[in-house]
Amino acid sequence: MMLSTSPPSDRPSSRITGQVLIFTIKLTFVCLLCGSSYLAGTLWGRQSMEMGMHAPMSVGNMMQGNYLGSTVEMKKSSADCKKLEEQLIEMQVKEELAKHKTITDAAKSNNNDSKSEDRRFPRTMSKFANGIARVSKDKLDDYFDFGNPLSKGKGTGQEDALIIYHSAGARPKDESVAHSVTFNDGNGIPLLEPQTATENCDSMNVVFTANPGNTRQCTALIGNYESYHIQRWMRVDTVKSSPIDSNLPLQLVSRGYASRGKANFYAPPSDSKFSPVKRHWGQLKTFLQNVDKVMEDLKPILEKIARNNAVVVMTVNHGQSSLLMNFACSARRRGFDLGNMLVFPTDLESKELAEGLGLATYYDENNMSSIPLGKYNIYGDVEYYDCSSFCTSTHTRRLSFRRYGDKIFRSMMYAKVLCVLYPLLLNYDVLFQDVDIVWHKDPMPFFQDKTDPKVANFDVLFQHDGSDSVRYAPYSANSGFYYVRANKRSQYLFTSLLYHSDLIITWDSHQQVLIQVLTEHSSLFGLNVKVFSRDTDYFPGGWQFHSRKDFMKKYIKGETDSYIFHMSWTENKDNKLLFLRQIGQWFVNEQCVGKKVEEILGSSEIQAGTSLLVEPCCAAEALVSCHYTDKPHVPSCKGKGENIDKHGRSFW
Repeated sequence: MMLSTSPPSDRPSSRITGQVLIFTIKLTFVCLLCGSSYLAGTLWGRQSMEMGMHAPMSVGNMMQGNYLGSTVEMKKSSADCKKLEEQLIEMQVKEELAKHKTITDAAKSNNNDSKSEDRRFPRTMSKFANGIARVSKDKLDDYFDFGNPLSKGKGTGQEDALIIYHSAGARPKDESVAHSVTFNDGNGIPLLEPQTATENCDSMNVVFTANPGNTRQCTALIGNYESYHIQRWMRVDTVKSSPIDSNLPLQLVSRGYASRGKANFYAPPSDSKFSPVKRHWGQLKTFLQNVDKVMEDLKPILEKIARNNAVVVMTVNHGQSSLLMNFACSARRRGFDLGNMLVFPTDLESKELAEGLGLATYYDENNMSSIPLGKYNIYGDVEYYDCSSFCTSTHTRRLSFRRYGDKIFRSMMYAKVLCVLYPLLLNYDVLFQDVDIVWHKDPMPFFQDKTDPKVANFDVLFQHDGSDSVRYAPYSANSGFYYVRANKRSQYLFTSLLYHSDLIITWDSHQQVLIQVLTEHSSLFGLNVKVFSRDTDYFPGGWQFHSRKDFMKKYIKGETDSYIFHMSWTENKDNKLLFLRQIGQWFVNEQCVGKKVEEILGSSEIQAGTSLLVEPCCAAEALVSCHYTDKPHVPSCKGKGENIDKHGRSFW
């Protein structure tokens, strides 16, 4: 670490100089007075003889007012003269010392002014800035493990973090280090180890900052009443949702306002015919009317399947059923026991398929029946059958679902909230995952390892989404794979998420809302949130697939230490299937893809736990086919297929 080698500016030299000066003054005056006394006595003796006077004029006589021309007879003894001489010397010494003190005080004052100028922060900021130090960003995160996903700092221009000491007592114990963080010693801001830098910090505010949009951004730190939120000001027109315009004044904006002019966070309207708020009220009413019955139903199911007080949960509609089948088939072919898994289907067709694969299910009919069937797909340009709560089995409406965030998607996001909330309220830990996942290692032992503080100390742990979009700040947590420990903080987190379902409807995103609720609950209740770095091998997904060619080559060769692979970042379900096929992670026979149980077996009679679909639907080995040369694929697909991206380049 950098330490100041400059000595403190206060020196003991003034004390030594004063002592020397006293001695010199005394010696000089003794010599002068003795000489002057002799000279005065000689001269006056001669004159007194001429004038007939009998007493010589000494310095003692002069001190008593007996000047030349006086006729007073001088009878003082030599002792009296000596005493008066000493008094005169003392008076002169005091006068000189007073002059010296004036000069010394002026010098000290000038020195203090110089110190003030050399302080890293002026005294006008002493209530909140008394020193500053640097700490390696990577070391600081490793020491504290803040939970936020931190990209590696080395070589990025963000490799050091700054620590500002609000009070003098918070500075490090070592005096030379404390001096270095307080005063500018010419060596720049000192670089300290995390333990040294924070050893006297009784509390520490942690602020994560970047520059989204690469704008001319500033940060203002204001000593004031403590705030745990950051205000964001931009030169924009919020009425017109304009991009940054340097001609406009700075004004307060939403923390989700992007520099290009898009407001990612906005309040849901409550006065329209199809108001998200009123739709949310309807959903919430149904939930509250049935929650006790659901909990009563779930209790024996969870007691039967839970292991170490934890369960794996998923939700699925028929449009996603092929992906559910691929997860189950790949897991069974790799020898994983899925007996601790509970599927929350949103339709009876998906319920039958899940049970045919040997998975436990719970169909929450009252809350799920209004969710569209999703006949073909939940992603992409498809058709699906939608039956609202007033429909019968023969009264259906065919609608078109064209994109991420459309009606089916929003409805499934609501199902994702409920299927996690129910087990949590019954005090079970939950591993939630989307159906577009394959396992390479059972992740449950990883999350339940109580010996690893980097896992055990957190309430919720997430896969990194990969995106650094401002709407996912500050966590970029992927809502498709995460582990939750059942406690009062996590239970209220997902209760609050349920209460914010109108935002899910408005923003077309479960993930976006979940991250903002995580942020508030972390600040308000101390919810301990962990998002794994996107650079880890453990939980790769769509970001690695589309952005990390080096990683994907190792993954395809089996050279990574991965627990799962999540085919996220892919809007179209058909492409999810094709991508999984060409990286060797597809295990569903073609005759079962997109089919109902009765179409596969000729009958819909499935007994729970019978696994009748495993044999006809699950392939013994991965089914590989080649489609896109510019996306990751096994070596045997090299040169086969076409580019999917406009300027795509061959993967190998």
